[in-house]
Amino acid sequence: MKIRIASIESFRVLAIFAVILWHTSTFVPNLSRFAEGHLPVVLAGPVVLTGHLLWWMGLPYFLITAGYFFRQSALPHEDFIAHFLRYTSPLGWLLFGWLCIYIVVPSNWPTEVLSHGWWQPFYSAVQKNIHILADKHIHLFLEGGRPVWHLWFLPALIASLAALTLVAVFQLQKYLIHLIVILYVLILAEEFIGGDPFNSAIYLGKWMLAILLTALGWWLAEREQPSMAMACSLIVGGYVFTIIEGTVMRSLFQSSYLVIQKHAFLGGIALSIGIFLLALAKPTLGQSTPLPFLARFTLGVYVSHILVMYTLRPILWSKLGNWPLREVLGALVVYAVSVLVTLGVGKVPIARYLVMKPVRKQPRAVIGDAN
Repeated sequence: MKIRIASIESFRVLAIFAVILWHTSTFVPNLSRFAEGHLPVVLAGPVVLTGHLLWWMGLPYFLITAGYFFRQSALPHEDFIAHFLRYTSPLGWLLFGWLCIYIVVPSNWPTEVLSHGWWQPFYSAVQKNIHILADKHIHLFLEGGRPVWHLWFLPALIASLAALTLVAVFQLQKYLIHLIVILYVLILAEEFIGGDPFNSAIYLGKWMLAILLTALGWWLAEREQPSMAMACSLIVGGYVFTIIEGTVMRSLFQSSYLVIQKHAFLGGIALSIGIFLLALAKPTLGQSTPLPFLARFTLGVYVSHILVMYTLRPILWSKLGNWPLREVLGALVVYAVSVLVTLGVGKVPIARYLVMKPVRKQPRAVIGDAN
């Protein structure tokens, strides 16, 4: 039986909500327009950069958590390759199943079905998406984009755990921090060169960042229990450093805040680590709330929430109007419906593995997994 840490589980829910809010695609631009149009210059920048940090409270938390528990749950004397396969084989099936779904379903399917009937929209979506996959193939899995969208995270996580498995197999753990530093340098090189540092047409930034964050999780698993002071220092320090980092970059490159939102903020990495360490330092955080219960739906919510957005966007977004923070309410609705979808699909014997990983039988209890 798995022992779940309440704080880790609670923060999973907050992280998946941050992911959904980011994927509304309008939250950060609207926040930027509001800040630059209504706030003094001295306040507008920090507000916009705070919006950019939303991304760093989502996927990075999952990656750090995955690396941490991948290391923690390794059985004594277990073959690390077997451990890797046990962790990742369900993720491969999840990727395949949901990729098929997103190939078939049009992005605005309720409106298209009302206008053209049931057959034409889905048939056209299949033709268009297969053409896109044939044309861009590997780029979509490295960077996201239709019809892969958010599913790029799954192969990136598999690649990250594969890299850590190689580190363990060849007993290179003492060089892990060197790998992390090298990866960050390569990420920055790709950003500033405008392509990858090896002059190919493939952009590796997202995957390199995923490996970096997962490696940080592994590295943290081998450290002592963190203190609240350390966690809070990283959160506050990461936030402040991001504001400084973003302000300097905007001034140096004479660009807008939206242009630099994809930058691999060093402060963002520190913030993400701080949030995870806070969960470790305060394990009972959120224990008396519904969050640990809701956390069990996180994987299903992640893979299904774009489909829910496809369904609700034509209806919900027009009803919400243009008032500030409408995306927050919209994201709450999308999250709630995604939980219901996950709960419903999870009760269907064959389809349940589209929203959850099979229960792994282990000789001893572990305290987490890579969901």
